[in-house]
Amino acid sequence: MAGNKFRVIFDSVSDGIFVCDAETGVFSEINNAGCTMLGFTREELVGKPIEAMSAGASPYTQREAISWLKKARTRPQLFEWRCKANDGRLFWGEVSLCCLTLADRPVGLAVLRDVTERKRQQEVLAKEAHLDALTALPNRRDFDDTLAREMARSERYRGPLCVAMGDIDHFKEVNDTLGHHVGDAVLKDLADFMRQQLRQTDYVARWGGEEFTILLPETRLEVAEEVINRLRAKIADHVIPELGRPITLSFGITVYNRADKADELVERVDHALYLSKQAGRNKITKI
Repeated sequence: MAGNKFRVIFDSVSDGIFVCDAETGVFSEINNAGCTMLGFTREELVGKPIEAMSAGASPYTQREAISWLKKARTRPQLFEWRCKANDGRLFWGEVSLCCLTLADRPVGLAVLRDVTERKRQQEVLAKEAHLDALTALPNRRDFDDTLAREMARSERYRGPLCVAMGDIDHFKEVNDTLGHHVGDAVLKDLADFMRQQLRQTDYVARWGGEEFTILLPETRLEVAEEVINRLRAKIADHVIPELGRPITLSFGITVYNRADKADELVERVDHALYLSKQAGRNKITKI
């Protein structure tokens, strides 16, 4: 009777429950929810190793599963596991794992919850956190992260790295005379255009307002100036539909020096941009 009651409770739980040998990771018991998640019958899973439900690629292998079981002998573990169903479907599972003794044998007790949708939402939010909502370019946060990586790579391989910052000339007049909806359209159009015209190795982000930042890896200062001049020339020939005419940009450019910190590099390129605007706009200043 007690066994029947246990089975009813075991199978009424909506999360998957898996009991396995603590040494080998071979399944000895699975509830109905676990079978449904994986698309197997209980008979098909009992006697199989944990890798029967694993995506297979490291770190989602039998070897790593045994490692989690060893850790669970001292304290419960909570981790995410890439699972593979019988039909080949991959999904993310959150695993709560502990070890206990049943009939004088150490066993692993794992509770599996499908968190695929939660992971998808987290990935969307993480991506959105690094994108500018208006232009869909990387935002300042993403620029900071990318700059740090490129500085580290430049340091490691002793390659040059240049940073450019551009500002749309007289953009306030566009907003004031034509409205912010036109200003927004100009920003989106320009963002798309720059993304298309820059080299594949270059990186452009919206710094904020009407300012954009560009990273030019493996690029010397004189080459960076040529790249930005070509970009400026193409922008000057590009008619913005909402304006009916081209626009111009002022730019500052600087090169990464080994002693630079990220904020020092940004301050220097920002100052170079300021000098371009002070000199009458539609110019490049390199420092």
